[in-house]
Amino acid sequence: MKRFVLICVLLTVFLTSGVALAVPKEFLFPGPEYKSPCDTTKTTICTIEIWLGHKHKKNKQAIKELLKLKSLKVLGHTVQYWRPKGGHPPTNIAIGSAISAEDARFAINFALKFNDRVDGLITRTLNPPNYVAIATSAWDAMSETPITQEDLARLRDPKLTTEEFHSLYYELTNEANVQNKFY
Repeated sequence: MKRFVLICVLLTVFLTSGVALAVPKEFLFPGPEYKSPCDTTKTTICTIEIWLGHKHKKNKQAIKELLKLKSLKVLGHTVQYWRPKGGHPPTNIAIGSAISAEDARFAINFALKFNDRVDGLITRTLNPPNYVAIATSAWDAMSETPITQEDLARLRDPKLTTEEFHSLYYELTNEANVQNKFY
C-alpha cells in the first residue's frame, strides 16, 4: 500500500510540475490541415502586432523600414504607440506555433530593443500559428507566464532549431496543463 501511495504521489508531482520531457510534435506545430495565410518562403510571420512606448513614435518610419527589411507586411496598425502618459506597454510577447526559430528570435530581439524587456510569454494556443504580438494587452494575466532572463536567453539561443525552440516555449508556458485551447 505504501508503494502505491508513493507512486501516486510521485506521478502527481510529475504531472503537475509542468516539465515537458518529450513533447510530441502534434502539440508543437499546427496540424496538417493548417494552411498558412501568407507566403512563408521569406518569413513565417504573417501577422505582427506591436505596441511600443510613446518615446519611439519619433522613429516610426525607421521602425517600419526595419520590419520591411525582414519581409514583414507592415500595415497602418502594425505598430501602435502607447499614450504619452499611459506608462510602459506590457512587457510580454506572443509567438505562434508556426513561427520559425529564426523569426521568433528576431521578434524577441525586436521586443528587447524597442520595449526594453520581455517578462512574459503568452500561451501559443491562444494565437494563430503565424502570429506574433509584442507588448500585447489582448489577453488576461492567466494567459501570460512569467519568464526569467535566463530562460529568455535559452529561447534566444541561435543553436535552437524550430522544433527545439517550440518545445522549450511549450515547456516554459506550461502548455501541457492548459485546459482551454483556442486554435
